[in-house]
Amino acid sequence: MAGLNDFARRIDRIAVRVEGNVERAVKDCAHAVLRSAVETTPVDTGMARSNWTPELDRAFEGLFPARVPGAGGSTAADNAAAAIEVGAPTIEAFDIGRNGSIHITNNAPHIRPLNDGHSKQAPAGFVRIAVMEGLATVRGAKIVES
Repeated sequence: MAGLNDFARRIDRIAVRVEGNVERAVKDCAHAVLRSAVETTPVDTGMARSNWTPELDRAFEGLFPARVPGAGGSTAADNAAAAIEVGAPTIEAFDIGRNGSIHITNNAPHIRPLNDGHSKQAPAGFVRIAVMEGLATVRGAKIVES
């Protein structure tokens, strides 16, 4: 029965690699969604851009002031960098054995009107575009290796 035992060990090794590849794909997708959502969010004071927050297994419920306060979009790049930097460790903490999901939430009271196109800085539906960019990032990812 050595043949069956060898086969079982091979299948177990493949399963571990598949799980790791799926976990990496989930993280890569979440990073791409966060980056796109943050970078395309219209900016005046920086509050909306600063509130993109990843959370594991639940939606974040808090609200932040602008990470780098400004006016007229003057701190747009700084707020984008800060939001991505603060969110990245949460995404990297995702563990496929412990977590079921990564939620990327924005609780700024004006995020919905911004996403509906009330700013000339970004097209309506920029959140949907961010999700599509995340999916494009993992399209073609190698999950099962030969």
